[in-house]
Amino acid sequence: MSEAQRRFESLAGDAPRELWFEALRNAIEAHYLAEPGNPYRESGRSSGAARWEETRRCIADAVDRDGDFLDAGCANGLLLETLAGWCAEKGIAIRPHGIDFVPRLVELARARHLAHAGSFEVANAFSWQPRRRYDFVRLSIECVQERDRAEFVRRLLERAVAAEGRLIVCHYPGASEPLVDVASFLAALGYTVAGRASAPNVSLAWTDRR
Repeated sequence: MSEAQRRFESLAGDAPRELWFEALRNAIEAHYLAEPGNPYRESGRSSGAARWEETRRCIADAVDRDGDFLDAGCANGLLLETLAGWCAEKGIAIRPHGIDFVPRLVELARARHLAHAGSFEVANAFSWQPRRRYDFVRLSIECVQERDRAEFVRRLLERAVAAEGRLIVCHYPGASEPLVDVASFLAALGYTVAGRASAPNVSLAWTDRR
């Protein structure tokens, strides 16, 4: 474990938001970029293609039509690349867009998606003010402090999701964190759950913007 990761894990859950995000950014950069050229490590996983598909293909269950897909926390763009392939198997075409608050990861995502390089930008998804809306937006609630999860969902749904668009909410817990039932989480916030899916130690559900 890197020193940056140790510093992040030592923070209290109620640490000041900016301090928490700064520590998270440093920890992600240290971990994701520790094995240059390993696309799975550069997207947060280092267990290879089989485990990647096992825990990520389920996101394609939420995509039911062609459209613009934003990954809020896109890392090196691998999810968008593989998701496009899984959607294509269903006859669905998605146009990739991504944001991440680690500039070096955004550079990798742009290189991976050269035809759409202009659709990737450096931004913190929690405070981001998008210039447009998207048919599909995906977020992971572990990317913000627990106290900010409801606000994170509300902000992206209201700011980034197009009319009749869909917000896909995921939870990929850390080693010491219990798995959140995302469908129940959304329902408790008053959102209508349009669908749900799961994989080993993964929970996701989605809600539509009406």
